[in-house]
Amino acid sequence: MSIFLRMLFTLLLLSLPQMAESLDPVKVSIKGIDGNLTKSVLAALSIDQRKTQPHLTDELVRRLHDRAAGEIAEALQPFGYYEPSIKGELNRINGVWHAIYTVDTGKPVKISEIDLRIQGPGAENENLKKIVKDFPIKQGDILNHPQYEKAKRRLQRTALNQGFLDAGLTAHRVEVFAKEGTAHIVLHLETGPQFFFGPVTFEQDLFREEFLLRFLPFEPGAPYSQADLFKLQSALYDGGYFKEVAVRPLADEADDASIPIEVSLIPRKRQQYTAGIGFGTDSGVRGSLGWENRRLNVWGHRMDAEMKLSQINQSFTTQYTVPLKNPVLESRTYTAGWLKEDTDTNESETWLVGASHHHLRGKWKETLYLNYQTERFEVGEDQGHSQLLLPGLRWSRVNADNRIYAARGSRLLLDIRGAHDALLSDTSFLQFRTLAKVIRPLGSKGRIILRGEAATSLIDEFSEMPASLRFYAGGDQSVRGYDYRELGPEDDNGDVIGGKHLLVGSMEYEHRVLKSWSIAAFLDTGNAIDDWSDSLKSGAGIGLRWLSPIGPVRLDVASALDKSGKPWRLHFIVGPDL
Repeated sequence: MSIFLRMLFTLLLLSLPQMAESLDPVKVSIKGIDGNLTKSVLAALSIDQRKTQPHLTDELVRRLHDRAAGEIAEALQPFGYYEPSIKGELNRINGVWHAIYTVDTGKPVKISEIDLRIQGPGAENENLKKIVKDFPIKQGDILNHPQYEKAKRRLQRTALNQGFLDAGLTAHRVEVFAKEGTAHIVLHLETGPQFFFGPVTFEQDLFREEFLLRFLPFEPGAPYSQADLFKLQSALYDGGYFKEVAVRPLADEADDASIPIEVSLIPRKRQQYTAGIGFGTDSGVRGSLGWENRRLNVWGHRMDAEMKLSQINQSFTTQYTVPLKNPVLESRTYTAGWLKEDTDTNESETWLVGASHHHLRGKWKETLYLNYQTERFEVGEDQGHSQLLLPGLRWSRVNADNRIYAARGSRLLLDIRGAHDALLSDTSFLQFRTLAKVIRPLGSKGRIILRGEAATSLIDEFSEMPASLRFYAGGDQSVRGYDYRELGPEDDNGDVIGGKHLLVGSMEYEHRVLKSWSIAAFLDTGNAIDDWSDSLKSGAGIGLRWLSPIGPVRLDVASALDKSGKPWRLHFIVGPDL
């Protein structure tokens, strides 16, 4: 473990010059308040906003300090504090100005009266009545202007989304009586008439109208909503069939408050061809060729094929996709493919055909699949020709502010699959696999990246398990410091033959030193094992990160801590975080 601590210390030393450069000539401290109050005050303070500007003179710092009390008092008013007491200090220590402000907010202004009314035809609308009933501002609450503005916008948005297109506020004001410490809220909404969705027509000649109607997030006759029109436009874009989508409500042609909708569609090219080339320390030089037909027929069926070549594997797969009730979120896919793999641990050749059903279950993507595969394999002294009918169920979920380079995000996956020798298979087994990756910010320039993977196989005769279904560890995406698939149970000749179970964990800290460049330190632990009591192996190292125009590029140097001599290995990875 000492080698990892030395590398982490080196990482911190490398960061010191960048940290030193970021020292500000002015340090601002706020005492007596915290949370949103402190954020609001700092955002309003000129001395804090301008502390990093070039050529900041002493005279300007003093002028900005003199303004601070008034800026702080004004920043506190939206949160109900109208009579604060503010004391400020400005001192220069070792060439750095220290501005310290101690704030006593005083007694807050509280709401003594709320006059909230819904008037017009929408007064009995259940959704608007619920807004009034659940109004987040109550009598006796501390006045909070941001909360009031948010509640006001929600009231207006709900009215519009319920088809009250002419809805408007006839009265909206907050009356503050600072000396008495009270405030009155007056909020009156006049709804006007309610409008509804009329018939939807599509300007195009490629697809059946019945297919395009599946994209609708609403039914004709439902309350008119601009938000639903945006959802329709997004769904048609996301379907991948169209490069331009224009959704127009024909308000001038409204009949009895029913507004027709016209959708103009310009298709994308029917055929798409792709090619790529890359390099990874696990795979070596790799390349790919792809083809897709985006519309095989008037029901939106599509087909694609892809060939991948690298130094350790070659594959060819083709897929036929049938969109279902919701074409964006639900589909059925038929797959056929061939895969050949030749690594230091195994040789295998696999042919497969299969079908899968994809849909959303809450926020999870759920995939139910059934594959039939034949595989010739050689792993150590184990050789065989397996035939498996392999049903499975997979759930996955990705949540991130940016999937390419995430400041905050996560990826979760759970997969269950198995086979039985009574159902077109020559062996019986059950496998479970779960994977998690979590990214969280640490300070303004750091990220913590946690990764874990666990899997298990329930099988009587492991020698009958084909190579593609055994577990291995080591490599760029596993335990760095070790070669690809270097870790796992070995046979009598010392050949890695894969394990029944898998455990891998990783902890990484990444620190940004320039706009697109970061350095990292990491520790990986794991192994492929036959028994849960078997030992795990660790690798640690440092890395360089570049946020390139095509996504993150990672160069890692890692040491195999549990290997004789603790040898170093280079890892090169290109690809998104999640």
